[in-house]
Amino acid sequence: MQLLTAPLFGSKHLIGILFITIFFILISTLIKKDKAQDHNKFILIFMIAFYVLEILKIGYIIYLDRAYPIYQLPFHLCSIPLYLYPLMYFFRNTKFVDKFIKPASYSLVLIAGIMALALSTNILGSQVSWLPLKDNILPIISFFYHGLMIFSSIYLLKSKYYRFQLTDYTKSMTVGLTFAGIAIIVNQLLDKDFMLLNKGTGSPLAFILEISKPLYMLSMIGGFAILIGIVFVVTDVVYSKKKVNKIAKSSV
Repeated sequence: MQLLTAPLFGSKHLIGILFITIFFILISTLIKKDKAQDHNKFILIFMIAFYVLEILKIGYIIYLDRAYPIYQLPFHLCSIPLYLYPLMYFFRNTKFVDKFIKPASYSLVLIAGIMALALSTNILGSQVSWLPLKDNILPIISFFYHGLMIFSSIYLLKSKYYRFQLTDYTKSMTVGLTFAGIAIIVNQLLDKDFMLLNKGTGSPLAFILEISKPLYMLSMIGGFAILIGIVFVVTDVVYSKKKVNKIAKSSV
């Protein structure tokens, strides 16, 4: 796991966010040209992209360390797309995917991607600049991966592949708590810090560990539940405004 050297919201951090934002905006213009809107095709593309980036990351770490990085097993919060997108693609016609996987793929993946890029303590790398690029291989992969998380989540909503409902909050949290439970078990077995629920590496709430570990884990899960709730409330407000505008236009 890479710890912070470059400062948060310093030049490297901001340039990385700006580049990723511009890159995915350009990609979105290409998607808009596909009028057929073959959702399954895009879900497949996203799934492959997530796996390619994950394999590149693991492969590069193995190349450097000559060993498999146990701490990079796919039990991190940002590993969730590696599970959800295959489920969405291969089981796309099931009620389980519609009720649980799609809401989670929108909300959990979105907020996890935003958090990772906003608080890049574990992915910004050990160099204070993006140059030379060869010294920033892992941060580059990480920024693309987490940018893809945000972009793919927005696609699900904008394309109406996921039909938003405010009541889906509980379903998303069910999926999130399931992953958190798995991470806690694996942390106990391997003494690692998946989902930052054991040692708090890079977590802004790590100071709570000095008081109580159970309190820390509850605070992390509770904080994430609040963030997911904010995603749903904001999305609901945006949708409500769009409906009001449509009604206003139709009455003119």
